[in-house]
Amino acid sequence: MTAFVLGATGFVGREVVRQLCVRGARTVAHVRPDSSSLARWRGKLEALGAEVDTTAWDVPAMTARLRALDPAQIYLLIGTTRSRAKADAVAGNIYEAIDLGLTQIAVDAARASSHRPCLVYLSSVGADTRARSAYLAARGRAEDVVTQSGLPWIVARPSIITGERDESRFGERGAAVVGDGLLAVAGVFGGKKLRDRYRSTTPDVLASALIRFGEGTAHDRVVDGVDLR
Repeated sequence: MTAFVLGATGFVGREVVRQLCVRGARTVAHVRPDSSSLARWRGKLEALGAEVDTTAWDVPAMTARLRALDPAQIYLLIGTTRSRAKADAVAGNIYEAIDLGLTQIAVDAARASSHRPCLVYLSSVGADTRARSAYLAARGRAEDVVTQSGLPWIVARPSIITGERDESRFGERGAAVVGDGLLAVAGVFGGKKLRDRYRSTTPDVLASALIRFGEGTAHDRVVDGVDLR
């Protein structure tokens, strides 16, 4: 079995790569060919046991690569932050360009590859095409791209993901601590579903759930909350 991981250098992507390699899956980890840290990421990912792929982000190149690899799953763990987009000189609506735009390329390539991999898309709780947040609106549109692809799919909507990131997010950690505390109280007073849906998670727990659903047989479903633990 081959798994193709897009967003392999990200917070969750690295953990998905690690766990897939531990499980003995042939794991192909994608790194942007123009990444200034390509050599560093190649060393880190190969040390985990993954093959590093640097296919360009365009549909013909990605289609040819997917046709050759014939992956059983494509993990779409794509995303960016304002600071990272600024460093990469991404202009305009960064979420449209990265979160949605790259997902569209990957899905178009998967459809054109003549194979039927399961698309495992990492979205976010609150994703909605009508959301006021540019991030959540882009995530909602990316979900539509995945679910309307005609391929088997899983959409995962976790809440806040906490842990050690390459770039510090103090506000995120603080929000997780406060939010989990409030949700614990809500759970005591009957808000169990609310607590389970919005409670924070960690990369290792989330990665395990993504792999479990990706390798499972129950596809075409949106999973969140307790299902991702």
